[in-house]
Amino acid sequence: MTDAALAVHVVTHTHWDREWYHLASRFRQRLVRLVDELLDEPPRDGESFLLDGQGIVLEDYLAVRPERRAALAAALNAGALEAGPWYVLADELIPGGESLVRNLLAGRAALDRLGAAPPAVLYSPDAFGHAAALPRLARGFGIPLAIVWRGYGGARWPSGDAAHWQSEDGATVLLFHLPPDGYELGSSLPGDEREARARWTRLRAVLEPRARLGVLLVQNGADHHARQRGHDDALRALERAAAPLPVRRSSLRALGATLVENAAGRALPTVRGELRDSYGYAWTLQGTFASRAQQKRRNAHVERALVREAEPLAALALLMRRPAIGDPRPLLDAAWRTLMRCHPHDTLCGCSIDEVARAMDVRLESGAAQASGLREDALLAVLGHDPAAARERRDRWRPMLVVHNAAPRPRHGVADVRVVRFLRDAPVGPGSARARAKDARESREALPDGWVFQPLTRRTVQERLESPLHYPDNDLVEETRGVAWVDDVPALGLATRALVARPARGPTPPRPVVVRGRSLDNGLLAVSVDGRGRVGLRSADGAFDVRSLLALEDARDAGDLYTPSLVGAAARTERCLGARVVHRGPLRGAIETRWRVRVPAVRRAARGRTLPASVRASATLDVRITLQLDAGAPFVRLLVAGANDAEDHRLRIVVRTGLRSAQLVADAAFGPVAREPLRVRKADRAMEAPPDSAPLHRWVALFAAHRGATLYSDGLAEYEATRDGDLAVTLLRAVGELSRPDLPERPGNAGWPVPTPMAQCPGPFDAAFAILPHGGRDAATLDVVERAADDVLLPLRGDTRRDAIAVPASVAGPELSGAGLAFGAVKPAEADGWTVLRCVNVTDREVVGEWRVPTPIAEAHAARLDERPLAPLAIDGGRIPIVVPPRGDLTVLVR
Repeated sequence: MTDAALAVHVVTHTHWDREWYHLASRFRQRLVRLVDELLDEPPRDGESFLLDGQGIVLEDYLAVRPERRAALAAALNAGALEAGPWYVLADELIPGGESLVRNLLAGRAALDRLGAAPPAVLYSPDAFGHAAALPRLARGFGIPLAIVWRGYGGARWPSGDAAHWQSEDGATVLLFHLPPDGYELGSSLPGDEREARARWTRLRAVLEPRARLGVLLVQNGADHHARQRGHDDALRALERAAAPLPVRRSSLRALGATLVENAAGRALPTVRGELRDSYGYAWTLQGTFASRAQQKRRNAHVERALVREAEPLAALALLMRRPAIGDPRPLLDAAWRTLMRCHPHDTLCGCSIDEVARAMDVRLESGAAQASGLREDALLAVLGHDPAAARERRDRWRPMLVVHNAAPRPRHGVADVRVVRFLRDAPVGPGSARARAKDARESREALPDGWVFQPLTRRTVQERLESPLHYPDNDLVEETRGVAWVDDVPALGLATRALVARPARGPTPPRPVVVRGRSLDNGLLAVSVDGRGRVGLRSADGAFDVRSLLALEDARDAGDLYTPSLVGAAARTERCLGARVVHRGPLRGAIETRWRVRVPAVRRAARGRTLPASVRASATLDVRITLQLDAGAPFVRLLVAGANDAEDHRLRIVVRTGLRSAQLVADAAFGPVAREPLRVRKADRAMEAPPDSAPLHRWVALFAAHRGATLYSDGLAEYEATRDGDLAVTLLRAVGELSRPDLPERPGNAGWPVPTPMAQCPGPFDAAFAILPHGGRDAATLDVVERAADDVLLPLRGDTRRDAIAVPASVAGPELSGAGLAFGAVKPAEADGWTVLRCVNVTDREVVGEWRVPTPIAEAHAARLDERPLAPLAIDGGRIPIVVPPRGDLTVLVR
């Protein structure tokens, strides 16, 4: 490209890791000083300062400087400051697709509250790889350009700094790629003339050969850097050094507009799928998926509680026009922002100091409590139950079991339920010592009327019934947790049954679980544990027959929170110590197996460094794996529990499928992706070697010609697949340092060297999996896999409402039909009075389906992901016919 076609854009910025080697509160102190200086001495006319690609920094600043709100808003509107479009710069490969959508919605809202708008650039300068769905997100928010760094670049990608990036549904975004030194290439520019010329020579040598759109981007800034001293002098020196090339003091907004304009009509290569490979170009840091593994699991639980329970129930209450729900959107927003503060890549990835991890634990606990409270309030509103009025009418209490279906289709079958029987009052406060031992209310056995019930555990506990107008009614109750075979429960809705002493005989469950010796059989699957402790799994048709399904594997890990560094061969345990039947059907059968894992001893690491004595010592871990089979279920659950007291090791569960050289498909944001192992040249591995693991969302599947199997995980985020058909999921990766400089897999420090004893993951750990045998890969099987994901991760769940008075037998929510259409979201829309219905087509063919809304609706519109209406849709009563393109998504707004 000739000099006449080139221009230098200088974007002055800071990259703001909200927390990392300091807590967010400490970094905020530096942020306040940085923004104060920019407001006191704003950038010159035409210049801008980028406060990174996230809006949360604005909230953090205003939390300390609320009196400067008007000044901050004015600077953003004038373009002197920029932020967004994200709320936080998240890791993009661990959160679900809906979390990424909420992230962009919250980022836009943070700017909107200040009367401003973010640049139309999907700016993600430091995420450890990028989801295949990002072009879809960009299109859904009207953003034409994405700027990224890690995960792309090097020998296996097209050369140059620009390409078209296409997602599975065909959405395309212009991709602009940062140089090997990323967003720090232009940090600390010199003001001295001679030094400026030398620096420009080096900058040009890196930037010009890659320039495809006539732009040489110089980002003047770095991690947590304020505007550099002598900024004007440094830019004037750069202008003279770069002459005759024009140097523009630019902004992210102006840069984006220039790149999009220059790309129009220009031939650029097209790249597709996930960006997880920048080996030999820049550190990709794909080894973080199992760091602090239990936090990632808890994050998935909270995310699922919001997307699949709290939001749909709140939306249903609004559709039913239940005034008790009020406007749930501010509380939903607060819950989401609590969770999203866990999503920055240094936080959710687990590569931060222990103090940051403890802060994340607090946020996850708060997020879980908010999601649970929102679900409870919305459920009561949907039922039309008023706890305050019920408190005044104790004589009319009629205990009910309320079963919730979080799937967008009607379901029946085994439900996990909690049945409660009143024993006596247990008051709190003055006079509580004189409480009667027995209440006048009748104490009797409580069973769901008309449903087959199998008790599993029973205990006596304290229970509080709360009311907004009263102190809690505290009682001693008998709590029985069990399973019930329930009749049809409406889509995204509720079914209820009275609790009685002698229920009518319920229907005989189809395919009940039969227990013989140490085997379980429900007519679809047979699970067994033989005398040698081997776990077998066989499908009724014999297509899936594995005689040794499970193993536990442990290996020494001398790595850090960024990168595993496995030392020596892994020790694999293929036999268990013993097994016992814990549940005998007919609704649920379960066998508990006990395993002992040897953590290998290491005398001297292969790196030439001696490990501490505490690390060299061998250890053993005891692990329980419970095999659980339900009536009518086409999958078997694997419930894992143990306690870790060893250091510097990686523990994995291995599930054997016997599907050798099979195609691998993994769930990801907005639908599954096919993955192949990364093949990286030896020369590129010298900078950083790729791990054998990959990100795990809800499931990973292997497909042979006519059969396959899917492994579901309830939140652990890393798997490895072998050519022999083994799927290994990391239960924990225990390491004690944030960063080490001496790893052969990644020479040099990826972060600041700090001890992280909490990252050794001491204490209890648990996980839940399921294995589903099925056919080969086709549209029908993908639909089966997706539906089973709801049954595995969102089972029918019931709880007792002891103060019920008048409760409907059932309440229906929005229902989705169409083979291959999966739930995306049902939520109150950002705009008042509207409800969002979103689905995703997981197949490679167009799917015709419909949404059925149980309440009258006046209009429906197709919309973008950001909820901007596009075109009206036909309404047939409560039915909304839809057509979803291959691998596409469709957002519908109704009111």
